Amino acid sequence: MTFDIIGLCRDEPGAEATIEALLVAGPELLVAEHADSGVTRLHHPDGRPLVVIEDIRLVRVAGEAHRLLGLDAETEVPHPVWWVESRAPDDDPEAETVARTFIGALLERTGGLSWSNR
Repeated sequence: MTFDIIGLCRDEPGAEATIEALLVAGPELLVAEHADSGVTRLHHPDGRPLVVIEDIRLVRVAGEAHRLLGLDAETEVPHPVWWVESRAPDDDPEAETVARTFIGALLERTGGLSWSNR
């Protein structure tokens, strides 16, 4: 299992905002981008994998984020919304912290809200 956290960003998370959020999550972390698979992986300096960040996606269908995440109708989700998904190993508290910190820092720059599976 994994810990999943999703940023539902009001504004497009461009390169500058994303890099800044990565640095907040851990300036010592190693970043590996895998363009062929559409993911970015964050590793601890000792090489241990911490977080996988999926390619950023624009969700244009009104209500789609509500449907996919099971959000109630009262939850205000920007429309359209930029979906940023990250996953961390379920049994690694440090990885969960890195994932939460990254998404939180990204949302500080773009606005929006987060959802997690716990």
